[in-house]
Amino acid sequence: MTARITRRGALGTALALSAPAIGSAQSPTTITMWTFLDPNRPGGRETALKQIIASFEQANPNLRVRVEPQVWTTMAERFVLAANARNAPDIVWVNDQNLALLAESDAAADLKPMVDAWPQSRRDDQVLPAAFRAATMNGKLQAVPLMATSSVLMVRRDLLAAAGKTMEDLRTWDGVVEVAKAMTKDTNGDGQPDVWGIGLGLATERFSFTPAILAAVGLQGGLFGDGCRARLATPDVARAIQWQADLILKHRVTPREAVATTSDDAIDQFAAGRYGMQVIANSRFEQIQRTAAGWNKDALTMAPTPGWTADRPGPQILGGWFGVAWRGSPRVREAVRFIDHMSSADSMALWNLPGQQVPMLKSIAARPEMQEQRYAHLRQMAEFFARSGYSMPSTCAWSRTLADFNLATQQVVLGQRTVMEALRIAERATQDRQ
Repeated sequence: MTARITRRGALGTALALSAPAIGSAQSPTTITMWTFLDPNRPGGRETALKQIIASFEQANPNLRVRVEPQVWTTMAERFVLAANARNAPDIVWVNDQNLALLAESDAAADLKPMVDAWPQSRRDDQVLPAAFRAATMNGKLQAVPLMATSSVLMVRRDLLAAAGKTMEDLRTWDGVVEVAKAMTKDTNGDGQPDVWGIGLGLATERFSFTPAILAAVGLQGGLFGDGCRARLATPDVARAIQWQADLILKHRVTPREAVATTSDDAIDQFAAGRYGMQVIANSRFEQIQRTAAGWNKDALTMAPTPGWTADRPGPQILGGWFGVAWRGSPRVREAVRFIDHMSSADSMALWNLPGQQVPMLKSIAARPEMQEQRYAHLRQMAEFFARSGYSMPSTCAWSRTLADFNLATQQVVLGQRTVMEALRIAERATQDRQ
């Protein structure tokens, strides 16, 4: 039987969790945190994290935060393995794709007492209360949302205009193909395109969303049936995979080497000017502008997910990063205290600016500076979410399904399997993880 938690009891529990450890006056207690961010490197999110840590340590002189940057695609899996070995970090960042893995591992501390102790005004200020519900399993809040993200079609407006196309032409997947054809150019006459219409990262490690996932969800309405039954070997998903493979095989608007390109490498190539369009997480917008080489960073814009018909936009899949405290940590109280700080109004203001992330609090979204033209991409995301926001089931294990889609595309491009043969393998792999 679950004990009934009163507000007074929750407050008492939260204060106990956040109380400094005995003896910490003699030597600072160090909280270790795994995240994909490195506060010692340039970037909006990195700068925000550095400032958040500094403000926490200033307010808590007996505590220190040590960041241990990790590869984001394998961080959750490595955390679960480390927790099983009893040597996990005190805090880890987990994305929405791995919430089911986290729940199955039972490695996360319950953050519900912390949130229950928040004043009602703080809870009412949340833009995405659904993110808290997604992170709640069996009455236990295993993670607190820090950033909202979604994969969007990033577009270079300069190449779009030079191709004689407009954003309206990107409303459908067939329209994306036509725009990509017009953008693909051999500028030096060597017979090979120097600028390709659309970039893809199809490697099965360091992977992320590709158009095929968005196109399949748009056609089929989801990738899972009741009880997290995988639904990949279907005509709708086959259409999406064939569309993606044809970017290389038929339309020649994506280089063949994309089959071995990681998501991060493809993003770097987009910033370097190699591609006119690419599906990329909106949280990378600032990074791409900062690293744009050979083109005007202000030409970068975003398009909502295309649909298969112009009258029905594709799904804007909601995602994000969550803060998790390791249940077995000897410093779990201090870890919870820092997660509370990272998700506070002051910290959320920093994630927004200079972090360049979508506001997670209504009060942050209402700030006057958010109306400035340079932050139009953040307002755009709020509009995309409102228009066609879609959440993948948090109880299903689907993180590596993105890799399954990539492998299926590889096999079709390389002529190793038919689309349906490749998808039967992908469906079986996804199902085995449930």
